[in-house]
Amino acid sequence: MLSFFKTRSDKFNYTNIVIKLIISVVAVSFFETAFSPYDFNTAEYFNSISFLSYFLAVCLVFCILLFTVKQKYNGYIMIPLVTALFAITNYDDRTIFFALATSLVIGGIVFYFGNDLSLPKLNKNTTIFICALLGTFLAFFIAYFTIIKFLGHRTPNFDFGIFSQMYHYMKETFIPYTTCERDMLLSHFAVHFSPILYIALPVYYIFPNPSTILAVQAIVVALGVFPIYKLAKHFNLSNNKIIAIVLIYVLHPTVIDNNFYYFHENCFLTVLLLCLFYFAEKKKAIPTLIFALLTMMVKEDAPVYVLFFGLYLLISNKDKIIGVLLSAFSSLYFAIVTYLMSIYGQGIMTYRYENFIFTEDGSIYSVIFNIIKNPTYVFQQILNQPKLEFLILMLVPMALLPFAVKKPSNLILLCPMLLINLMTNYVYQYDIGFQYTYASVAFLFYVLIINVSELDNKFAKKLLISGVCASLVFFCSVNLSKVESIKTYNAEKDDVKIINNALNTIPMDKSIKSTTFFIPALWNRDEIYEYAYSDEETDYVVFDLRWGDKDYSDFIDYNFEKYEIAVFEENLIVILKSIDK
Repeated sequence: MLSFFKTRSDKFNYTNIVIKLIISVVAVSFFETAFSPYDFNTAEYFNSISFLSYFLAVCLVFCILLFTVKQKYNGYIMIPLVTALFAITNYDDRTIFFALATSLVIGGIVFYFGNDLSLPKLNKNTTIFICALLGTFLAFFIAYFTIIKFLGHRTPNFDFGIFSQMYHYMKETFIPYTTCERDMLLSHFAVHFSPILYIALPVYYIFPNPSTILAVQAIVVALGVFPIYKLAKHFNLSNNKIIAIVLIYVLHPTVIDNNFYYFHENCFLTVLLLCLFYFAEKKKAIPTLIFALLTMMVKEDAPVYVLFFGLYLLISNKDKIIGVLLSAFSSLYFAIVTYLMSIYGQGIMTYRYENFIFTEDGSIYSVIFNIIKNPTYVFQQILNQPKLEFLILMLVPMALLPFAVKKPSNLILLCPMLLINLMTNYVYQYDIGFQYTYASVAFLFYVLIINVSELDNKFAKKLLISGVCASLVFFCSVNLSKVESIKTYNAEKDDVKIINNALNTIPMDKSIKSTTFFIPALWNRDEIYEYAYSDEETDYVVFDLRWGDKDYSDFIDYNFEKYEIAVFEENLIVILKSIDK
């Protein structure tokens, strides 16, 4: 008996026993949580588990592991199991700080076992195939679940109805007109100067439907995988590291979540900026300038991103000539566009920085002057709870790698997030569920790749594994719940059919005023207004009764002599027709 234990001293040492006992508890907890019909944090969950059966299961798993798995493989079992357990529990909990805490635990485990981990080497073709597969998953996930939301009448006018109607007008007139954006027939360029929108028009011309622009957005975002791959190759990262970075991109909370409100021209920023970074790194001047121009065509504020990148190239001494050109070109473009919008459009939205503007006639340039006057005020504005939560969502899935800078010049690449997302008091700009992170996330992945290339290989490997695990946890916490829209859509399929039939009764040439969730479905009408913001007298008025009938009741109280009921489906939809028209 003594010789038996001596020959197996590697199995029966204290460290191995404790680790395998922890693995056994985690494995049984994962099994119980995964197959329980109850959330893990409910009384029903605990009452449904027999402690005796739980204890016996832990003992069984422990004995199997102790006698069959060598100590050097403990990390290969522990890390995936703990990540899987925290992933499913975060799906139930869905709070930022629980996701943060569990990600930190996983990170600690990775660093404990990291030196013992070795991953199989991948060749170039396998790496490209995996990256393409991950990009396809990302495109499918975004497209499928945003389109389901649209088909179920769960996408609002702001910001999907306006683009649905706008592309209809672009197909018919080549001009981005809308009536539901500002309660009048108006070019979208008067609100946001975005010539980049024409890139999707040929596809829309072939498939004229709002689902098309949602699919285009999903594909455009997923295409970011390929410049990430090219950038990582440029910095001589191993194929394993490339796969890890692409995984973090595909699972990152904001890369997915900002597509669900519901289409924006900003979606082009990520891939265009990543391509700009790549071609600048390769010192290819013409493609660099082309992608700089395409980036600036996304929106009137997009030149700011090109300016920061130009300053980075200049200060880091990577390419002073291109740096000067980009800085000058972007500044000139921004000045011209903002001037023209102030004359022919509705101006740029400086109110989003009213926390830095203290005079009635203050311009966007006064923001810069006030930052210089009082830098401490900047810290006061960026360090509050909502913005710290935003930083957790942006950076923890990246294992804080964007902050692991060795060269001070790399900090410039963090400035777009500081300016656009953190210095504003416009709440949507520091909410990952909106469109204001497409550019910031491109800069973060760029500096992440640079930092990984400069870090010690073992340290970088540990951080990347931690990032992959954390991004999976945050994916389950933030975005996996979007699969529930399938269940919702199937449950409401008959109601959706009734609503569609009702909407189709409205003649195509009539003007319509509607509550928000039906406007995207009326995309091919020339005159459609949102009820909440419109004073227009229209031929038809449409109310969504799924959320109550207050709007309908209020309207009919004041307009009962002007309109009659054309269609009424209880708890679903009511369509009123003008008596005089």
